[in-house]
Amino acid sequence: MKMKRLMCALLACSSILGGIISAAQAVEAPNETVVRLEDLTWERIDLSTVEHCAAGPMPLATGQIDQSISGKTIIYVTNLIDFNADDTVSFNCSYSPSSASMDFGVIASSGQFYYINVKGGSISQAIRINQAGSYAVAIRNNSSQTVRVVGFVDY
Repeated sequence: MKMKRLMCALLACSSILGGIISAAQAVEAPNETVVRLEDLTWERIDLSTVEHCAAGPMPLATGQIDQSISGKTIIYVTNLIDFNADDTVSFNCSYSPSSASMDFGVIASSGQFYYINVKGGSISQAIRINQAGSYAVAIRNNSSQTVRVVGFVDY
């Protein structure tokens, strides 16, 4: 009887330990992909047509976004920020309606908008800046309807 209890206790401990180790390994694996700025689609835009996000300035490093973006509109999420080469801008956001086509990216001070086109309601990707310079984080709504975007932008 003691041997049976000992075996049950050992089996229970090994199951718990196996679950903890598996969970720790899952946390270590990043779920976002990093794309290089030079690999992104870009287009020159008129900076005077870009609206500022009503949420106010985000602190450097991490910012939360909860913003409704009108149809066919591009907004600055941040003002121009000086980035070093190899800095990253990470997007972890969801939007609704998920049928909308959205562009998440950065606008260089020259007016070039580098972006990731997203369909399906969410993004978990990072952009690696290849050349030091001033960039503003931006989001464009390509649909004709207002889209609500919520999530985090880290830079």
